[in-house]
Amino acid sequence: MPSSCPDCGSSNVVEDDLYSQRQWVCVDCGSVVSEGHLTTSLSEETQGRAVPYHASTEVFKQPCRNLIAGYSRVRALCRILRLSNDMESAVASLFGRAYNHPNFIYVTLTKKEILGGCCVLSVCRQCNWPVAMGTIGYLLGVENATLGAVYREFTKALNIEISTISIMDMLESFCYDFKLGPQQVEEVFAEPPQRLVDRTSALIELATDAWIVTGRQPLPLLIAAVYLAWQSLNPMVRMKYTFNKFCKIGQAPEQSWRRSRESVVKRLKELRDVLCKLGRELPWLRGGVVEPNTVVKLVDDILKNRKALLTRAVRNYEQQLQNETQTAQTTDSNCSDSPSSKTPEFVDPGQAECENPPDEELPPNHWSKRHLFLPPCVKSCKRQRVDAPQLEVTGDEDISDSEIESYIRSQDEIEMYQKVRKELKEA
Repeated sequence: MPSSCPDCGSSNVVEDDLYSQRQWVCVDCGSVVSEGHLTTSLSEETQGRAVPYHASTEVFKQPCRNLIAGYSRVRALCRILRLSNDMESAVASLFGRAYNHPNFIYVTLTKKEILGGCCVLSVCRQCNWPVAMGTIGYLLGVENATLGAVYREFTKALNIEISTISIMDMLESFCYDFKLGPQQVEEVFAEPPQRLVDRTSALIELATDAWIVTGRQPLPLLIAAVYLAWQSLNPMVRMKYTFNKFCKIGQAPEQSWRRSRESVVKRLKELRDVLCKLGRELPWLRGGVVEPNTVVKLVDDILKNRKALLTRAVRNYEQQLQNETQTAQTTDSNCSDSPSSKTPEFVDPGQAECENPPDEELPPNHWSKRHLFLPPCVKSCKRQRVDAPQLEVTGDEDISDSEIESYIRSQDEIEMYQKVRKELKEA
């Protein structure tokens, strides 16, 4: 039992059994002298800091169900792509920022799922991890155009610097995705991964020199290069296997070739055309015929002499154009000397080149015809987009009396309407 009250010094302290716990209370000042293991005094109560009710009852806000599902989805994407733990944590943190951003709060669940893929793609590009946008789009089940639009909006809203990744950075990891190792397929189909990487890298460098890489998506070009590299390493045996058969043999990732098969076929045709142009310049062929279906037999020789063959092909092409021009000028001169010839109208060549052709084919005198290798945007002339004329209607236009009368019912129409209405009521 306490002897005195620490506040007023009174010794009139009694035991209070009113509550479930024993208390010693000062009768004079009313302060609690002792209460179980807790002690307090009047001075401590007056000098204590007041705690608001909302602060005493405050709890941490739990994330909503969609946000929890989003975290689970992005972590699953990270593990499918084999990202490190640090990259996975960065993706989750970035997804939390993007999810709570004002631009993405009131959007559909589909767009929020695409937003998670954008976070994965952004972290991969910042860490130089070789992942293409087409791979993310396949895993999410969305088109590349939709994913690209959300990604641009995402980077602009969160002020993220867009870093690009080279096709050569993606090459090695992409080649290792094919199951073509000695212990994975038959011996006739097997190819060491590093040897496949080296041959594919040489083909990509050739494609870069021929402007095939410019402005193109990386995945279709990589698949086409891997296929040609695999064929060229043993052409006499593998030349008969089609692209679909190769994908089944090597267990190619479906997100890489099924959805972009048309683009892969186009890249294959472009690569074979370039190989044919260079194969015809090999001295020991002596101008022989080089077919696209059999050009893989010459890939090894073409890649070893790539620089020399490129220079020689361009020089011979320019010489051929010069000879054709001289022949055409001689023919025109002979025709102009004849009495039946007519003087053609003068046409500005610059104006002729700038005019849009009626179809997608370029005119014969287009400047791109003078070069053997050009970017894809020059080889084909696309039609310009023509927008439909918009009607300028303001609502203040004058209305004629005849037009107003056409909206007013005549007496016969009124009588017919009343008759039909009466019959419907009686029925």
